[in-house]
Amino acid sequence: MTAPLPASRGPVYFCYANPAGFSGQKAATELVMQGLARRAWVCRRLPQPVLDRGGGWNGGVKYLLYVSISWIRSLRLLVAGRGRLCVNLGQTRAAFLRDAVPLLLGRAGLGRARIIISLHGSPFMRWAEGSLETRLFRFLLGQAGTVTVLGERQQARLIALGLPRERVAVVINSCELEPASTEAVAAKHSPKPDATRPLRCLYLSSLIETKGFPEYLEALHRLSRSSGPPIDAVICGRLVGTESSGRFADADAAGAWIETQIAEINRSGRMEARWIKGAIGAEKAALFREADLFVLPTRYAVEAQPLVLLEAMAAGCAIVTTRAGEISTILDERSAVFLSTGSTDELAVALQTLVADAPARARLALAAHARFVASYQLERHLGTWEALLQGPPVNSLP
Repeated sequence: MTAPLPASRGPVYFCYANPAGFSGQKAATELVMQGLARRAWVCRRLPQPVLDRGGGWNGGVKYLLYVSISWIRSLRLLVAGRGRLCVNLGQTRAAFLRDAVPLLLGRAGLGRARIIISLHGSPFMRWAEGSLETRLFRFLLGQAGTVTVLGERQQARLIALGLPRERVAVVINSCELEPASTEAVAAKHSPKPDATRPLRCLYLSSLIETKGFPEYLEALHRLSRSSGPPIDAVICGRLVGTESSGRFADADAAGAWIETQIAEINRSGRMEARWIKGAIGAEKAALFREADLFVLPTRYAVEAQPLVLLEAMAAGCAIVTTRAGEISTILDERSAVFLSTGSTDELAVALQTLVADAPARARLALAAHARFVASYQLERHLGTWEALLQGPPVNSLP
């Protein structure tokens, strides 16, 4: 007969949106699940479907079917009696309805103190006080003993909405990329005996227009027409049609534009650009390890805390980004160049400056790497989650 599990080690039920493609929220949740499982926690999945808005009538029917199945699976929470429930709460009206059922079942079966809600997105930062979204949001948060957010601005917003401070924990993201050594980062940015080695520049993210991929390619195009050291530039990611675009009619038009822009850049002789349509695992790690510069000029309306920035920090890249969402929680002026608007003009100037200034790139990269090593490594992140799961609600965690 199998001995019962210690109460402190689970089971822990993780309820989160499970889209077909990549999702930062999904990746962050699964990173925690996998890490806790290595530490002998029993983690059980309660994946929730995501509506394919381009799927038409059939897609809607399929979504409702999968939601019903997920609710039936969630019934185990009503009779679980022990363990914890972690809900990665979506922030749309449809997600509120979808996630409310497992959340309320967990409240009934486990009690509020054993429920954690994690907020990975930031739409709630923009909702009006009396809106329907805010009222539903406040009700759902009230079902949890602890709510985790990604930074102090989000924490302050929840407190302003009436959540007690002691129930809101700041839990900053981490990533699975093993950090490079300080010596390796310094060596990457030191002057090279071979002056012909190109500077390596990387953009890696979902290709959403407001994530800044058009500005990145346009800035590279401008640099390609000026004199300077050779540049090897990569844009890595898949086109994602999650928002209306003021520039491209559809994904095909966006893809054609990217290919044309890369062809123009490559005619310069100074620069070699390429598009990699997604990378995972060892391929993605190699892109970060090789990159001198990492660029994410995001102005995405619901930006949170991109995992790719943490990966760039771990790999020792000099970073150019914006203050969108909770980015300024993980980076400061000593460890990144912050763009105020993310425009092509502004980005081109920033890149031109860093391309010509190797010592500045090294200072930024080493500072970002040191921040990651000190505060954001995965083992520390998992320790934070263990503290949440084993103890009472806390105010703020490193």
